[in-house]
This record gives sequence, structure tokens and C-alpha cells, in this order.
Amino acid sequence: MPEKVVCNTSPLIFLAKIRKLALLDRYTLYIPSLVKAEVAKGLKHNKQDARLIMEHLSRNNIQPSKVTPLKDLPPFLGSGEKAAISLAVREGITRIFIDEAKARTVARFKGLAPKGTLGILWDAYKSGAVEKDTIELLVFDLIQNGYRIREEIIVEFLKRLKH
Repeated sequence: MPEKVVCNTSPLIFLAKIRKLALLDRYTLYIPSLVKAEVAKGLKHNKQDARLIMEHLSRNNIQPSKVTPLKDLPPFLGSGEKAAISLAVREGITRIFIDEAKARTVARFKGLAPKGTLGILWDAYKSGAVEKDTIELLVFDLIQNGYRIREEIIVEFLKRLKH
């Protein structure tokens, strides 16, 4: 049975930008309604990644979940991050895909196991779904598409690929 995962907006956007939304097919994905609403805003601005995400959600029959945000989440989190963390906690789903470092810290504090877009790529590589050379190119493609991550994390990731 596929692992249940709550997904925030950022991993969806970046996987769409590098045309790798299919990497999410190995999970049972849960999306808060607020996340789908954030993606829908991109549709209004004719963003290709938003269109790809909506098609992916529809094709895989992923229904967004309405969730009341937990009251004790810090105000610095975005509304999508609050919704994703709240959905994971309320549904008892440990794994959450979320990129923002502060949101990942809050998720850990709430007993969740956060993983970012880079972690999704790593899992795809470890499972044999994507080759080593392809993963390297995808990492550079992510960066070229605006994915912000500390340089030392990228270097460490690429070093781990070599071993």
C-alpha cells in the first residue's frame, strides 16, 4: 500500500516546473483545499506549472481536503503551510512534503516527518525510478527554475549521489 503523504504547494510547483509530477504517483497524496486554491491562482495568471498540477490532480482523482488550521501554529507560516501541517496532524499522516525550512521545523515539532522537493528526487533515485545522471540534471533544472536552497545542501546532495 502506498505511503500516505500530505503535500504543500511548493513541491507541486517545482515538480511541475521540471515535468516530474509523476514521481508523486507512488504515494497516496492528500492536498489541503487551500493548496489547490493557491495553484488555481496560478491558472488565472496562465502559469503552465499550475495547469500541469491541476491536470495531475484530476487525472489521479486527488480530492482536496478542507481543514481547519490548528490554533497553535506560528504566524510566520503561510496559509498553505498551515493547512498542510494541520491536515497531516488531524489525519494522522506522518509524512509531509514541504520545502520552506521554517515550516519543516514546525512540522517536526508537531511530530511529522517533512521532506522537500529534493527529498522526493532522492527517494526516486533510491527506488530506481530515476537514474543518477538524470537526478543531477533535475537538481540543476530545479535551481534554474527558482528553487532556493542553500548551496551546501545541494553540494552534499550531489556528493551523496556519487557514493
